[in-house]
Amino acid sequence: MRCAPAPLRRRLATGPAGFAPGPGIAAGRTLLALAQLLTLLCTPDAALFAHGGYGPLAPYCGGSRALGLWCLGPADGTMTARRAVAALALAVIASGYRPRWTCLPHWYLTFSLTTATGLADGGDMAARIATLLLAVILLGDPRRWHWRRAPGALPPQWRGAGYAAHLLLRVQVVLIYLHASSSKLLDPVWRQGTAMYYTLHSHYWGAPAALRPWIDPVLDHGWSVRLLGWSVIVLELALAAAMLLPAPARRAAVPGAVALHGGIIALMGLFGFGLTMIALVVAAAAGRRCTTDVTGRHTEHRSRAARAAARPTLDRSSEHMRTQGETAAWTRQGS
Repeated sequence: MRCAPAPLRRRLATGPAGFAPGPGIAAGRTLLALAQLLTLLCTPDAALFAHGGYGPLAPYCGGSRALGLWCLGPADGTMTARRAVAALALAVIASGYRPRWTCLPHWYLTFSLTTATGLADGGDMAARIATLLLAVILLGDPRRWHWRRAPGALPPQWRGAGYAAHLLLRVQVVLIYLHASSSKLLDPVWRQGTAMYYTLHSHYWGAPAALRPWIDPVLDHGWSVRLLGWSVIVLELALAAAMLLPAPARRAAVPGAVALHGGIIALMGLFGFGLTMIALVVAAAAGRRCTTDVTGRHTEHRSRAARAAARPTLDRSSEHMRTQGETAAWTRQGS
């Protein structure tokens, strides 16, 4: 059921009352779990737990990191077993089964993986915060599968917390893209428009050989390189702005996020980071689900619709009473 549009002040006042996780939350959560699952399955221990090429092969376990899955007990002979447990749990999370009971394990696995690994790609901290916020949203979700339509708003004790967590998720996405775009604007190489040339020719981050025949003609012309570089900045600013707008504008920004991070995946090979950011944008773009029992604006909208539907009946009744009155008057005059 779609909510009627309302002014910002009214949306902020009545938003928590009708909040329930919708399909956008489900899709974003599944994409996030899939990104982590594929990273876990496709990355060997030598890359996942490498200490920058120095020291023994082992997870980082200092401080609070010791609470993570990879740091519980001795590491010798148990790395494969822990990887299997984490992969199985992430597969269940990605399926959408029992979001109330799997949301906290999802955050714990994200914490464990992102603190133990030495392979940081920029999306690890964002995923850790996002899974914690999603847990706040989903702890009151009674559904068996997160793909099913919510039967109504979250229970009263979870509505405000869930709505606030989703607002914070949107703020997180805004800050990520504002930081990314502002740091580029402060870099003279990006302002000159040549940053993409050096990035895609990098030995480490550069475009793969299979794409060179299509990429090199773009990089060999100054105007096309500048257009490519500035399009990244403009798109990041647009994504940040869209997260501050109502749900239809946020959903319209999702294809832009897919184009931006799909390009990063294809050209730079940052699969985990790209899919993680797409998942965050999808979840943040979700609109609140409006229910018939709580939202004043929706109730008002239904009342207007009911009055409009009843108006023809009232008009016919008024016309009938007027006709009877005129007939009675003519009868009195005739007598």
